[in-house]
Parts: sequence; C-alpha cells; structure tokens
Amino acid sequence: MVTISVVMPTYNTAVSVLREAVDSILAQTFRDFEFLIIDDGSTNESAAYLNTLEDPRIRVIRNKTNIGITKSLNIGFREARGKYIARMDSDDVSFPERFEKQLAFMESHPDVIVCGAFAKNFTDKPSAGQQAGVKKEMEDMESYRVRMLFSNPGPTHPTAFFHREMLLRHNICYDEALVYAQDYGMWMTVSRYGRVCILPEVLLFRRMSGDQISIAHREKQIACDKATQRKLLTALLGKVTEEELTLHNFHSTLSHPEAIMNPRISKWYGRLIAANKHRRIYDQKLLKQRIIFLKRKLIYNAFAKGMPVPKKVFLLFRYLPFATAVREAFTLFMRRVTNE
Repeated sequence: MVTISVVMPTYNTAVSVLREAVDSILAQTFRDFEFLIIDDGSTNESAAYLNTLEDPRIRVIRNKTNIGITKSLNIGFREARGKYIARMDSDDVSFPERFEKQLAFMESHPDVIVCGAFAKNFTDKPSAGQQAGVKKEMEDMESYRVRMLFSNPGPTHPTAFFHREMLLRHNICYDEALVYAQDYGMWMTVSRYGRVCILPEVLLFRRMSGDQISIAHREKQIACDKATQRKLLTALLGKVTEEELTLHNFHSTLSHPEAIMNPRISKWYGRLIAANKHRRIYDQKLLKQRIIFLKRKLIYNAFAKGMPVPKKVFLLFRYLPFATAVREAFTLFMRRVTNE
C-alpha cells in the first residue's frame, strides 16, 4: 500500500498551468505516493497532455462526460489506496516539502482526520517573494466549530491532507448536492469524528484568476454555503427560515463589506446565544466571543465617512458589552488625537 494518494480533478485546464501543478507533485521530497488525476471530460489540449505523462505513479481516470468537481473528487477518493489522501487543484503549485511536512504531522497526531496548510495567492508565475506567510498557532476544535457556524473555517481546500482510514470508518465522502463550496460541507462532517488542523506554514501557491469558481459563480457558491449553514443552524435552533438563513449568511461570513450592524442581526445573534445556552452544542463563552468579534466588524462597517466620533461611540455602546465598547471607544479617540 502506498502512503499517500494524491487526488487532483481537472477540466479544460490550460496545459501550461496543468503542467506546473503536475510537476509540483512529481517534485515532492516525499515520493511514496500514487497520483490520481481525474480528467472530468476535458475537451481542450489538456486531455492529450495527460497521455504524455509517463511517471508510473500517475493514473489518469477519465470521466465520459463533465460531471463536476464534487463527483470527480468522490471518484478519486474511492479509487485511492493510500493511508492518506492529499488534495490538489490543477491550477495550483505545491511546495516540494508539502507532503513530507503534512505526513510527519499526521503520523504524530493520529486523532487528526484532516490537516491543511496556509496557501499564498498568486496571479501568474509564483515567485520567491510570494513565499512568506503569517505564522499563527492552530486553534482548538471548540473554537473551530464555533467559527464554522458563521463561515467556512478552512483549511484551504487544495491543501487538505486526509486520514483515509478514518474517512472509510465513518463512511465520509463529499456531499454531491454541493456543486460548489463542497469543502465547507466536508469540514462540517469530518469535524464530528476527529480533529481538523491547519499547519501554520505556507505549503501551496494558489492561483487566482478572473474565472475562478468563487468569482464567476458567486451566487451558486453562496447557495451552497447556505446549505451547509442551514444544517448547522437547524441543529442549534430546530428550525430556520430562508429569510433568517440569508440574514445570517450575509452578516456572518465577512465577505460582504456592505453588511452593517443593525437591530435585526443583533437580535438574531442573541437568539443563537440563547438557543446554545439551552442545547449546549457549542462552548458558550467561545460563541459569545465570536459574536462580539462579528459585531465589532459590522459596527466598523457601519461607520460612514465623516461620521462624528460621538455617533460612532453610540453604536459601540449600543451593540457591544460595556468593557469591549470602552476599549473600542478609547481606540477611536486615540486615533482621532493621532490624526489631529
């Protein structure tokens, strides 16, 4: 049995880009892996390029028609034979030591079901200057689960490194109803059975382009995000309406700069706190801390250009706990003094 199965779907990826992704996997310092490339019905020259690959570790699986990334991932996961499964996207570039470092971590942490890593965005050719990443400690699972209630907590999907036996033991696969944002649904599922960790190190270059799924199909991606959030909120509240779900998603993901603090979202967050006090699904202290964090962000979004400081302070004291509001108000006054 090989140690790692690499699963990489591809669909009409430009050959120059696909070649970079493939080469980055073949250049890994840890070499005991199989490389499953799922060609999801490509109609461009990438299909012919895959025929030229001669490395014995590569196995190309061809879908007769284009069925999408979620179903293609499940095909790759079913075909995988390694102890671990490493995700890869066909337009990204893995650092040479990526597998070596993720394997070492997983081997020394048998309770971890998936670990990811930091990724650095690039728009064309990755350069040495893009390798720096911000270091931070990995959060505990209680904090991770709380954050998941409001937004996708990661890891960055193409950095994911799964413990395959744990997936098989619990019959875990991607939810094929999620055409987009399938990673969010996966993190929700796997976090029930093991720890999810993100290594505080950049191990992948992630290519950004104008036709990425997250940009070109934003509304569909939001709909899939909401489908996962509906399950989480239903478990907490018992029932959630479409209007409530939209309110929650719009204000909680921090992806909408126009989302501002208002009485409706404040009341909604209060309802989440009250429901959790009764059901005890999340750590109550951590839930309150996350909601304070979100409220603070939304309040600052509400600060219109030229808004008088007293009005800003009013918003702080209206929506934040007293001690937090005092700290934020002090910061506002200090900034005003500094600017003057």
